[in-house]
Amino acid sequence: MTIRGLLVDLDGTLVDTSGANYAAYAAALSSFGIAIDEAWWASRAFGRNWRDFLPELLADHPEVEPRAIAERKAAIYAEHLSASRLNHALAQLIAGVGPDIRTALVTTASRAGVSAVLDHHGVAGLFDAVVTGDDVREHKPSPEAYILAAHRLGLSPDACLAIEDSPVGIAAARASGAQCLVVRHDGGVA
Repeated sequence: MTIRGLLVDLDGTLVDTSGANYAAYAAALSSFGIAIDEAWWASRAFGRNWRDFLPELLADHPEVEPRAIAERKAAIYAEHLSASRLNHALAQLIAGVGPDIRTALVTTASRAGVSAVLDHHGVAGLFDAVVTGDDVREHKPSPEAYILAAHRLGLSPDACLAIEDSPVGIAAARASGAQCLVVRHDGGVA
């Protein structure tokens, strides 16, 4: 089948946001007297929704609500975006696909966080559609976000190529019926 749409993941694929997310969560947690290190973040939290990892982290701090940490992190996230890095090669690819291939950003991050990242890196104009975690009931590895993105482009998922980096994102893209190009963290593709 001919590819008529690109469905691009944000965190770790288009933009390496690991440093920005770590810094924002570390600052948010610090304001509640809780410390995390980058090794803990990388192994236990990065790529997961706050609803999954904050309750684990806060098990010994029942007085702190996970939602309070998440809200504090969201409020200060944009201040930490200098610690994020754009995948320039992928941005150039998206910009150069031409009018015959439609593009959508597919992430389960919050709309506010996504807007901050896209604005910071000046790439909001690359996409015909944007699907965020605010648009879906189920986060990746559910295929819901990919199916919705293809629909917003007026396409079937099987007419799209998803570009992903994480196991949950790859599973979501494949479950939607899209073909999947896997971007490795060492800069290669699989």
